[in-house]
Amino acid sequence: MKKKSPPYAIIGAAIFGILAIFLYIQHDNAQKAAAQAQIDQAKKDAQALIDQANAKAQPVVESAPTDMRNVLYATQPVDPGVKISPAFFEKKLTPNSILPDAWTDSTDIVGWFATRKIEKGDPLTPRNIGKSLPYMSQRITPGMRAVALPVFNAEDNLTGGFVVDGDKVDLLYTTGVQTQLIMQNLNVLFVPGSIIKTDKTDGINPSPAGGGPISVTFEVTPEQAEALIFMSQGSGGKFSMILRSRRDPDEVKVKPFVGSEYSENLNKVQRTTDKSIQRVQDLEKKIEDEEKTQGQGNTNETPPPTPVSP
Repeated sequence: MKKKSPPYAIIGAAIFGILAIFLYIQHDNAQKAAAQAQIDQAKKDAQALIDQANAKAQPVVESAPTDMRNVLYATQPVDPGVKISPAFFEKKLTPNSILPDAWTDSTDIVGWFATRKIEKGDPLTPRNIGKSLPYMSQRITPGMRAVALPVFNAEDNLTGGFVVDGDKVDLLYTTGVQTQLIMQNLNVLFVPGSIIKTDKTDGINPSPAGGGPISVTFEVTPEQAEALIFMSQGSGGKFSMILRSRRDPDEVKVKPFVGSEYSENLNKVQRTTDKSIQRVQDLEKKIEDEEKTQGQGNTNETPPPTPVSP
């Protein structure tokens, strides 16, 4: 009987089919892997964008060093006797080992007093800031002296009651025939009396003892003290003080007012005083120009408020 030859065609077809199926599976897996890689990359990119947005939205919080504290420093010069306001100081981080007795933000010094001259940038300590001024000597500038003079009485208050400690005044001296401006730009150390406070101004309600003259304490040089004390001993003379602007340090030359020169012609009073108007206008323009120049410099300094007596 004749042998049958093997079915090579069938076997080849089967092998080819198996190979085709294997290649298809490999291709399909490769396609799925590529698609998954794209999905994973898209997720990674999206997360990176989210992380970047969160980083921008959240501020970086830096912890303050534990060995530092906020010390109060002067933002501008402060004269002795002036009350402290928030505009006078700022906080700066300072090592705990430096200035151990300095005032810090844990102490409320608003309303306290400068007990000596404070320069801009000085730390505020118990040596230059206190709750009160128990001694007048703490307020006197070195080289100066304090002298008290009877300058007006309760019935003749020539300043309206608005002179307070730290103001500047001019002194006039009146005899029976004339009034003369004798000293200018004197610093007032103390005005006795209770405080007047309104929505527009602070002042002092002068309170003389027993209705007598009110003695105001001035800061003067020794030579000025000699002259004032000598003049206060004379009979018939009287001191008066007139309040001046704190922005006006200039001294002026003023002729004495002699009553006999005007007794027969009172119109001369108007003519004489008219001559001073131009001087006042010139001074006003000078101060205005200086303030504009200072404003351009942008010092960020706040003018001190009018101090009141402690």
